[in-house]
Amino acid sequence: MMNMRRVLQSGVLALAVSLGGCGGGGGGGGGGGGAGVPATIDGTVTYDYVPNPTGALAYNATVTKPVRGAGVDIVDSQTGAVLGSTATDDNGHYVAAVAIRGSVSVRVRAQLERRAPGPAWDVTVRDNTRSDALYALESPAFGVVGSSATRDLHAPSGWGGQSYTGDRLAAPFAILDTVYTAMGKVVSVAANASFPPLRVFWSTRNAPSAGLISQGQIGTTSFIATTDGPEILVLGKEDVDTDEFDPSVIAHEWGHYYQFAFSRDDSPGGQHDISDLLDQRLAFSEGWGNAWSGIALGKRNYTDSLGAEQGEGMNMDLIANPGGLLGWYREASVQSVIWQLNNRFGFAGIHQAMADGLRTTRTVTTIHAFAAAYAAAAPAASSDLSALLAAQSISGATNDPWAVNETNRAGLAAGPMYIPVSNGAATGCVTTQYGTDNKLGNIVYFRMAVPSARAYQISVSGPGPSDPDFEVFAGGRLSSSLGLGSSETAAVNLPSGDVVLAVNDANNSSSKTCFSVQIQ
Repeated sequence: MMNMRRVLQSGVLALAVSLGGCGGGGGGGGGGGGAGVPATIDGTVTYDYVPNPTGALAYNATVTKPVRGAGVDIVDSQTGAVLGSTATDDNGHYVAAVAIRGSVSVRVRAQLERRAPGPAWDVTVRDNTRSDALYALESPAFGVVGSSATRDLHAPSGWGGQSYTGDRLAAPFAILDTVYTAMGKVVSVAANASFPPLRVFWSTRNAPSAGLISQGQIGTTSFIATTDGPEILVLGKEDVDTDEFDPSVIAHEWGHYYQFAFSRDDSPGGQHDISDLLDQRLAFSEGWGNAWSGIALGKRNYTDSLGAEQGEGMNMDLIANPGGLLGWYREASVQSVIWQLNNRFGFAGIHQAMADGLRTTRTVTTIHAFAAAYAAAAPAASSDLSALLAAQSISGATNDPWAVNETNRAGLAAGPMYIPVSNGAATGCVTTQYGTDNKLGNIVYFRMAVPSARAYQISVSGPGPSDPDFEVFAGGRLSSSLGLGSSETAAVNLPSGDVVLAVNDANNSSSKTCFSVQIQ
């Protein structure tokens, strides 16, 4: 029986476990003073993995998995100094050559760290409710007899049969392993990919309530790009919603990190559901995240556990028609197209489309823009792409990111996806027919052909109760104006060429609200 204790050492949250019967050298001190005695310490690091095949966690099917790619430190037990560092391989095995002066411990960090040449990354799993401390698994101190010692470490789930009765040591390493798998998928088609540092925050206190992140009030598992860099927040509240053993959810959010790192995401964000009819940017972003989870994990179904004993949840087929209207405004339609392209042609073309054409498109990021980028990246797949789009009621040529020929409007008034601005003026309307804030029709898009790069004054005005806000895009988000009142004006430096203006009514003041746009 393992005796568990939790300590905070040198800014590292050490989930320290007394390990019995791990083999290798033991007892006695290993050298003292001087330069130290050369020694080799090795072992295998594993964790409990709780499967989620259909939406509920299957604790009775728990298996042992290797901790892959994690940093390992050999630590002097007296001084806390790190005597040597290495990393686990894909079997969870580590080997470290160090000079021993006394007793030591083995610390396994919840960190994936690799530097060029080749792919480079730095991923950490931290506790947002304990000053962002880094999770680690640490052995008790031991002495080395002779020139070698073996110390195996294992992170148990903490599950006691009907509840968690022990420290949930496996959770950070389960999250880390999903990220490791996701990065491996990218590296399989981009061998020298460089990944921006990523911090993942998980805590047993992380609950689906909005408030202070430092108190665990994270709202939901999500990706955010902060001034400190990209972050993923992960739920962990027992009997409410835990996501550490929901690889689909972790991979989905990492898919948004992928967009941040290698592509682009113009999504307005916000609440959404698989049955909602969404703004075109949000539909693509969330459909991409769902499809990516299946691509990275090699599984067709998306699962998410929640509820008492984590015994409830969802199980979504990434291909099947979920019912209701299909089109560019449904994340289910987007995920079906992308998932099936991967099934038929692999990930290389998708990665090229995301990293090249979609990243630089002058449109906003939509399924139409992705289709145009994919058709250019993988021309041999064009006929399949056209058929997959048609099956989801997405029309228009696959070489047109502006979707000029898109006719599916889901019952909204017919018109172009991007209203042309002629002689510096245009009019467009928004609607709350399908919901508010980020749903289909909540945002109207204008396309401006800017003759020369300079500062332009953009004015948007509407009826009295309305509050127009707007964003400007040209190969990415350039500017936004979020003032109050029925008229909004801002000076924006615009490049030459096509520019997109996205306008919404922050007040959702009417079932239909029309805005006048002027650009000077």
